[in-house]
Parts: sequence; C-alpha cells; structure tokens
Amino acid sequence: MSGTVRNQRTLKQTVVLEGIGLHQGLPAKATIHPAPVNTGIVFVREDLGGKTVRAHVENVSSSKSVLSTVLAENNAEIQTVEHLLSAATGLYLDNMIVSLSGPEMPILDGSALNFIQAFRKAGIVEQTSPARLLAITRPVSFVHGNKEIHAEPSSQFEVHYEIDFFGKLVQDFSFRLTKHRFQQEIAPSKTFCFASDVEKMQAAGMAKGGSFQNALVYGDQGLLNPEAQTFENEFVRHKILDFLGDMRLAGAPIIGKFTVKRGGHAFHTKFLSHLLSENLLEEIDHVPVYQDSSMELALHWA
Repeated sequence: MSGTVRNQRTLKQTVVLEGIGLHQGLPAKATIHPAPVNTGIVFVREDLGGKTVRAHVENVSSSKSVLSTVLAENNAEIQTVEHLLSAATGLYLDNMIVSLSGPEMPILDGSALNFIQAFRKAGIVEQTSPARLLAITRPVSFVHGNKEIHAEPSSQFEVHYEIDFFGKLVQDFSFRLTKHRFQQEIAPSKTFCFASDVEKMQAAGMAKGGSFQNALVYGDQGLLNPEAQTFENEFVRHKILDFLGDMRLAGAPIIGKFTVKRGGHAFHTKFLSHLLSENLLEEIDHVPVYQDSSMELALHWA
C-alpha cells in the first residue's frame, strides 16, 4: 500500500457551538479546543467537575447506544457524539478536547455541516508527530439477523450502505472519503425519524429536542418536512455520516472497504469491537495516495 506520512492535525483556535440536545431536549454548549499530539478526541463534562470521557469504542454504553452513540467513563456520560466524530474524520482532525455544559452534544441542524463550518473558520494546523491510521487486515463479515457489515482491505475508506425500512424507505449510496466529497455529499445530511415512532420515543424520554428543523420526519405518505431536505437520498447518506463517526471510535481513522446493510449505532460499534478483539486492524504510518486531486486540500483553511 503506497502512500505518504501524514502528521497529526488539530484546530488552530477554540470553537464554541450552542444549541439543544436531541434526546434530552436541554440547552447544550460544546467548547472545542485544540489539543496536543496523541490526545485523540476527549470529552469533558464541565458540569461534573471536569470528568473526562475518551472517544473510544470501549467506552460505548451498549445499553443506550441505539438512537445515538453514547459514551460513558469515570461516572460521566456523553450522548450523541457521532456527528462531531464524523466531522473530525471528514477533515482529518486527530486531536481535540470537547468541553460540554451537560450530558449531550448540541444537535444543531441534525447534520455534521455546522461542525465542518466551525472547524474551517477556526482553521486547522499540522502538528509535529505522524498520524495514526488503522487498516483492515483481511476480509470479515459480521451478521446479526438482517443486519450485515462486510469489510475488506483497501487503500482508502470506502463504503456502500443500504437501508430498508418496512419496504417503504429503501435507499443505497456509495461513498469514498475525501475532504471535498465529505463536505459536499455527506456532511449536510440530516438525521431522521419516523412519525409513528416520535410519540413512543418521547414517552421513553428521548427525542425531546427533535424538530422539523433538525430532523427529517418520515410519515405514512412520505417525508413530512421536505423543505428541510438537502438530498433525495438523504436518509442513507446520514447513515454513512453516522457510520464514519462510529468507526472513529477505534481511536484513529480506519482504512477499508465496507458494505453495510440495515446498520445502526449499536450494530456499528459492536462490529468495531469485533474488529479490535479479533485483531482485524493493523496500524499503518502513512495515508494512502488517492487519485482524486480534491482529496488533499490546503492544511490551512483560507
């Protein structure tokens, strides 16, 4: 696998994003700081005296990571981390400290776009140590019921994702990761839900911060808020956004070719745990050479 060494990257300056938490419906403020090399992505609960939670799959709260990815460590919990992690993956950001005012990330517009815009405005700097990268070592299939993930070695991150909800909402999309393509094709994709599930979720204490502004809502007759839609196949694109974020919980970006059918947060992270426990990932010290000339944009944003 040919390629060149890529140094670690972090933000040039601090970013502040405020909004509401999707599931608890509480005000949420995230202050995202630059971080030294080898920090990785670390969340800090300022309201709990600075307790830290590392962005790693070993900290996934498996009983709660269904409608969003939830991390728990040091008697602290962080909910809905996947959009931030996806944005970090899409911009090749390795190190950041995310200080939170409460238990949940702000949902913002339901996509990763606001994170991308804030990170670009803050600027991105190259650091002094080589970046870590994890590569799939051999083909693997992970199946549970009608959910499937197949992975194989590749010189890049690429995924083909298929969704099928009740035979009514059926979409598929193929994506190969470059900064340009992530920003244009994946980052603007909003989260979604089904109108029939909203009342059940809220009765269970979830989706209290959901609205027609931050989620696509699908009803019996189709999409109820088409004015919020960016792409015709936005539902499956958002699944790819989530998959990228969940895979970042390996502790470093992953290189491989993936085919996912009917996945979700819990299934994504169980698959990732399987990759790590079976030694199906190996660390490499270079980034692959891509033929897409848009892949490597300037390290320092204008």
